[in-house]
Amino acid sequence: MKTYRLFTFLALAATLLVACEPKPEPTPSPETEQEVLPASFPRKHLIEEFTSQYCGYCPMGMDGIHSFMGTDTNFVLILHHYGYQADHFSVKGSLAITNKLRVNGAPSACIDRAKTKYTGGNTVILNPASDMAKVNKSQFVDTTYASINIKNTYNAETRELRVNVSGVVCTDDHPDLKLTVLVKESGMIDFQADYQKTTDGWKEFRHTNAVRAYLSDSPLGDSVFVNNHRYEDVFAVDIKEKWNADNCMVVAFLSEDFQPIVQVAQKPVVEGTQGGADILHEGITKY
Repeated sequence: MKTYRLFTFLALAATLLVACEPKPEPTPSPETEQEVLPASFPRKHLIEEFTSQYCGYCPMGMDGIHSFMGTDTNFVLILHHYGYQADHFSVKGSLAITNKLRVNGAPSACIDRAKTKYTGGNTVILNPASDMAKVNKSQFVDTTYASINIKNTYNAETRELRVNVSGVVCTDDHPDLKLTVLVKESGMIDFQADYQKTTDGWKEFRHTNAVRAYLSDSPLGDSVFVNNHRYEDVFAVDIKEKWNADNCMVVAFLSEDFQPIVQVAQKPVVEGTQGGADILHEGITKY
């Protein structure tokens, strides 16, 4: 009987001790945990120049854009070669963009496909040779509501490039978004007309930032599906043998149904390289 009472007492004491121990806080499940989104993201700006190898004023346009950009890494530059069958860098998708923006001459340029205030007016399309020097950078806001992250996987043997583009949209109230993804290349040596510095043009000219291929289904942008403030898509392309992969960049940008541009990012195709960012256009040898 005493033994039974002793066991009963010990069991009761153990129960009381367990009951008095503090219980750990429950871990919230992913479904109940509320994600804290940033109010905004740092913004980069897209400059598009519309050019051609046979445009004698286009090198002046390039000079105007490079002078405007300086060393500011908040600007991403791409060159659309269009309109001439003999242009070795002409890409069909760039012609679609050119027509959509109603560009009717080269050199032309735009920044974020938005109206730009400068001394000569308030328009989307600028003459970079004469207008870029008048553009005040302070008019461009330095934040936006969406981010872009690019992850490249390049197989040097097969020359296959796979691109993962993802990001966050930190607002529920946004227009329909479109995503354009492309590859650009720098450092190609080829002919270039130049009325300012040569009579017959450059036989050898170092070209830069030329669009080589569009990875998105449409150069005007693929529809973006935002789920729980996030989006993601995967693209693939073969880097052609005549392209130098070390001098290639992937450029991705979001637009509000083609224009204006919301955000832009770029990343070298080959990890550890500059992707041609350290190459400037220049004439090499005259005829």
